[in-house]
Amino acid sequence: MNAAISKRIEHLDIARGIGILLVVLGHNDFEALSPFGQQFIYSFHMPLFFFLSGYFINTSISFLDYFKKRFHSVLKPYLFTIFLIYFALVSFEKISFQTAIGRIVKSLYGSGYYIDWVQLWFLPHLFAVSLYAFIFIKLVSKLHNRWITWGILLATLVMSLPFLHAFYPFTLSVFGKEYQLYGLPFSLDVVFLSGFFFILGNEVRQVSSEKTFDSILLLIGTGLGLVILNIFFPYRVDIAVRVYDSLLVNTVEAILGILFVIALSRQIELHTKRPASLFKYLGNISLIILLFQVPIQEFWGQKVMSVTNNFPLSILIGFIMGVLGPVLIYEIFIRFNPVASYWFGRKAEFRYGGRTLPTQPPAESKESPAKEEQTVVNSPSTPVAEIKEQ
Repeated sequence: MNAAISKRIEHLDIARGIGILLVVLGHNDFEALSPFGQQFIYSFHMPLFFFLSGYFINTSISFLDYFKKRFHSVLKPYLFTIFLIYFALVSFEKISFQTAIGRIVKSLYGSGYYIDWVQLWFLPHLFAVSLYAFIFIKLVSKLHNRWITWGILLATLVMSLPFLHAFYPFTLSVFGKEYQLYGLPFSLDVVFLSGFFFILGNEVRQVSSEKTFDSILLLIGTGLGLVILNIFFPYRVDIAVRVYDSLLVNTVEAILGILFVIALSRQIELHTKRPASLFKYLGNISLIILLFQVPIQEFWGQKVMSVTNNFPLSILIGFIMGVLGPVLIYEIFIRFNPVASYWFGRKAEFRYGGRTLPTQPPAESKESPAKEEQTVVNSPSTPVAEIKEQ
C-alpha cells in the first residue's frame, strides 16, 4: 500500500466513525424530537457505508480469495452474532429451543424483515453487494473506458427502481402452497441500488487525490446543498424497507452527504488530534458498534424513561450507551481475545513492551532490552503501518 493511500485511510476511518455515530442516532427515537434531523441522517448514512466499503475493494485477487475474505470479515460476524443471541436467550430461558431454531432459520434468509436485531440486515447484504461489485468491476474494466463504465453504472441505478417495489413483498408458490416473502435472500433485490454506491467508491478512488477533499468550499457547498435538498424535497429513504421516494433527488442527496462527511473528516484529520483519534477509533470498531448498539440503547432508553419520565434525556442516554456499550464489549471481550476476534472477523491485538500490536508478540529475544526496543521501533513493519494496511 503506497503512502498516499495510507494517508487517505486516516480520514476515511474518521468518516466511518462519523457514519456509525449517525447510525446509532438514527436507530433510537430521535425522530420524535427532530423529524428533519432523522430525515437528514437517513438521506445518506447507509450509502456512505456502501461507498466507504467499495473505496478499497481489491479486484487484483481471485474471486474465490475475495469471497473468503468477505465471508471472514462480514458474513461470519453476522452468523456468529445470530447464534450468540439465541444461545443466550435459550440459556436464560427467555425463549424455547424450538422458537430459537425457527428464528435462526429466518435470520439466515438475510432480510431485515426476518431479523430480530433488524440493523443486522446490512451485513449479509454487504456481503452480497461486495461479490456483485467484484464481478461488475472485473467485467467492466475490460472495456478500458471510464465513460462507458460510468454509463453502465448509471444504467444499473435506473434498473434498481423496479426491483425496489417488486419483491417487498412478493408471493412464492412452493408445491401448491403460497408464501409471502419480504425481500430476496440477503436483500438481493436492492443490490443494484447499494451496488451503485459501492462501485462509486471504487471509481472515486481512481479519479481523486489526497487534496480533493481538502477544500473548505467542498465542505460548505455539499453541506448547504444537502440541507437545501432535504428542506425543499423531503423525500424519504430507508433502504432496509425499500423506501427510496425519488431516484434523482435521493441519489443526489446521498452523493452530497458522502462528499460532505469525507470533506468534514479530512478537515478533522488536518486540524485536530483528539477528535480525529476518537473518530478513527470508532471507525475501526464500527462493525462491533453496529452489532450491539440497538438492544443496548433500547434497554437504557427505556430504563431512563421509566425512572425520569424525561424523553429527551432517555434518547441522549440511550445514544451514549449505544456507543459506549459496544466499546466496552470490544475492549473487555474482543480486542485482546484471539478466539472472539476470529469470530468477529478481526485480528486480536497483543500488548508487548508497552505497545499494542495487531499480531502475536514476538518470541523472546536474547538481545538486550535496549537493542530489542530499537529493533521494534526501526522495523519496516511497525504497528502503525500494520494497522493502516488492515
